[in-house]
Amino acid sequence: MKYIITEHQLNLLKEQWYDPRTWFGGEKTNCSTEKIDASNWKDLYSKLVKNNLIQKGDDLLIVWGPSQTGYYTQDGKSASKTFKVSTGANGFGNEPDNKETPMGLLQIAGKIKGKPFEVLVGKSPTGKILGPNMDSIRIDQRGNRHVAEVLTGILELDGMESCNKNTFSRNIYFHGTNKENKLGSAHSNGCVRVSNNDIQWLINNISKGTKVYIYP
Repeated sequence: MKYIITEHQLNLLKEQWYDPRTWFGGEKTNCSTEKIDASNWKDLYSKLVKNNLIQKGDDLLIVWGPSQTGYYTQDGKSASKTFKVSTGANGFGNEPDNKETPMGLLQIAGKIKGKPFEVLVGKSPTGKILGPNMDSIRIDQRGNRHVAEVLTGILELDGMESCNKNTFSRNIYFHGTNKENKLGSAHSNGCVRVSNNDIQWLINNISKGTKVYIYP
């Protein structure tokens, strides 16, 4: 038996065959990070406007993965705040349970504030204070020791693209850390770690609904 396919169908088959994201039942992520190539955060802002992902003049919180740096801009031309971050040690990705930091366009979904250097567990303040570079000795109900903790406060994240819409359910957010000496390099379990002073500034100065872009 012979099968006749059109040139269009052949091209689709070739695209699926050569694209590793479609092997073994996988799907393309259709994430904006696949089409936006920027040289720096200002260039990124401009290209996000050009691609209608944000409007010119929008406030934007940027995580620039290549240098592990965060920027908060209100015009795309100057940064009101620049700070070091620590993203996922396993890199960037939007799949659940991979301990990678999500990519693309997101927004601030909520803010949770504790005392300076207070440990938060399950997004709730515990009353325990932990120094910025002290290891935690907390052991959870599963017997896991949490050397790194969430401190001071949280900016919750919600994905705005189909590729990262699971960000909130993955419990990925900005937070203060007792591993401040690791900021500037990728060491987290997927969250965006910042200093305890910086998370306080972010909570006090950035509104719920502000857009966030994580560039890997």
